[in-house]
Amino acid sequence: MKYHLLFYVLMTIGIFSLWSCIDKKPLHSNLGIKHVVVIGFDGLSPDGLQNSSTPNFDQLMNEGSHTLHARSVMPTSSSPNWASMIMGAGPEQHGITSNAWEKDNFVLPTISQSEDFLFPTIFHLIDKQIPNAEIGAIYHWDGFGRLFEKNAVDYNISPETEAETAALASRYIQEKKPHFTFIHLDHIDHAGHEFGHGTKEYYDAVEKGDKLLGEIIEAIGKAGIEKETLVIISSDHGGVGKGHGGESLQEMEIPFILWGKSIKKGQRLKHPVYQYDNAATVAFALGLEIPVAWIGKPVKTAFNGFETVDAYPTVERVKEPVILPKAEGYKKAGGLFTDLATILFENPNPNGEIRFTVHGSLPNANSELADKAVVLDKNTVIRSAVFIDDQIASNISDAYIRVKKNEKIVPVKYEVFYLDNLSNIPVLDGKTANAKGSTFEITSDAIKEAIKNNTVVRFRTNLLTESEGKYQFYIRSDDGSRLWVNHTLVVDNDGDHGVIEKEGSIYLLPGIHPIEVIWFNGGGEGWLDVFYKTDGVPKQILPTTRLQ
Repeated sequence: MKYHLLFYVLMTIGIFSLWSCIDKKPLHSNLGIKHVVVIGFDGLSPDGLQNSSTPNFDQLMNEGSHTLHARSVMPTSSSPNWASMIMGAGPEQHGITSNAWEKDNFVLPTISQSEDFLFPTIFHLIDKQIPNAEIGAIYHWDGFGRLFEKNAVDYNISPETEAETAALASRYIQEKKPHFTFIHLDHIDHAGHEFGHGTKEYYDAVEKGDKLLGEIIEAIGKAGIEKETLVIISSDHGGVGKGHGGESLQEMEIPFILWGKSIKKGQRLKHPVYQYDNAATVAFALGLEIPVAWIGKPVKTAFNGFETVDAYPTVERVKEPVILPKAEGYKKAGGLFTDLATILFENPNPNGEIRFTVHGSLPNANSELADKAVVLDKNTVIRSAVFIDDQIASNISDAYIRVKKNEKIVPVKYEVFYLDNLSNIPVLDGKTANAKGSTFEITSDAIKEAIKNNTVVRFRTNLLTESEGKYQFYIRSDDGSRLWVNHTLVVDNDGDHGVIEKEGSIYLLPGIHPIEVIWFNGGGEGWLDVFYKTDGVPKQILPTTRLQ
C-alpha cells in the first residue's frame, strides 16, 4: 500500500513538473487590448507640458490616466533611459550606463540577455510570445536603434526629421495595424540643448510635438483600431539650462500618460511610476509573461478594475521659493557681490509663506519670515521653503551669497586649452595654453565666453585656512573634473557625463594650501563649480574671500 501511494505521489509530481516545463504560452490579456503604441518624446519635461499650449496632450491626460512625477533612471542621459523604458530594468541590470555604450564598448555586462550582450526588451517578449505579431520601431534618434533586437521587429526605420517620423509611423499604423509600435521623437531635446529648457524655443518644440501627437492619434482612429488600442506617452529625461545627465528633479521627473482601451478616465496617478515600469505595463496590457530579470512593475492602477492600496504615495509639493538673484540653468541662486548683497524672495504659489535660515540649516515653522529684502555683508548660505499651516509644503531653495571687499585682489589664475576628441581629462604637461586670465572664483560661469567643444581649463589658487580639521570638497561638473589640495588628489569627477557632483576630504592645518582644479568640456554647454565645508562652515561655494 505504501509503495502504491509513493508511486502515485511521484507520478503526480512528475506530471506537474512536466506540465510546468511545457506550459510556456503567454498569459493572454483579459483587458481587450490588441494594439499598444508607445510614443517617447526625447527631453520632454513636466515643465514643458505645463507651460506650453498642448491640446492633444491635455486631451489624453483628461481622457486617460497620468502623472507628471514619474522618475527617470540615473544618469539622466538618453541611452540608459531609453534602454530602461524598453527593457523593464535599470542600468544596474541592463548595463547601458552612458551614451557611450555599444555592444563592443561597455563597462558593466548585462545580467541577462536575449542576444549577445543585450538585455531582453519588450520587442523580444512580444515577438516570442504573440504568434505572428507585427512590431514596428520608428525612431528619430538613430542611436535608439542599437538598443533592441533587430530580428524581433518587422518595421525598423530611423527618419531624418520629427515630421517624417510621425508621418511614417502614422502610415505604418494605418496600413499594418501592428500589435506594437514604438515611436521616438527627438526635436524637443534638440531645442533644449540649443536654446535651453524653459525657453520660448523649447516650449515651441513641445507645441510642435503636440501637433505630431495629434497626427499619430488620428492615424490610430483611421486604422479602425482605436477601441482596441492602448497609447503610452513618456520621455527619457527633463533638463536644466542646455543640458541633462545630472541628478536634479528638473532632469529626473518625466510625464507618463496612458490613454485608450481599459484605461481609467481623468485619473491622476498617485503612486510612484519609474522609467522601467513602461515596458512592464506594455507586457501586462498584452498579457505577456514578464521575465524574472525585469524589475519594472505594471502600472495596474491605471486600468479599469484595478486599485492600488498603499500608504506611500508620490510626494507632491508646491513650487519652492524663488530667491533673487535667481538660479539660471546650473548656476545656483545668489552670486558674488561687492561689499553688500541684497536678496529678495518670491512665492510662485497662490498660498503659503516663505521662511528661511542664513546658517545652512533647514528652515522650520519658527524660522524668519521672508517678507522683506535681506541685506548681507558676508558669505551666507540661505535655505528657504514655502510653509502652509506651519507645515513645510515645498522643496528647499538654496542660495549661496559671497561678499568680497572692493579692494579684493583677483586670486584665481586659469589657463584654457583647445584640444580634440576629449572624453577624459588629458595630460597637460608640455601643452601651451591658448588663453590665460584670472577670476575671483573657480567656476565655468566666470569664463563662459572662452568655453567651446573640447576645451580644458586649469585653475590654480591658494586656500587660506584658520583652523585645523577635516575639509570636505565638492566638484559639480559637466563633463569631467579633478581637484587637488596640497598636490594631493582629493576629488575625482572625471569622465564624459552630465552635471554630477562628487566629493572628497582632506585634513588641513592652519595656513595656506595650493589648490588646482582641471575641468574639461567635451561638447555642449558644460558646467563647473566648487564647494567646500568644514566644522562650523556649512556647505557653500568656495568663496573668493578664502582664496589668495
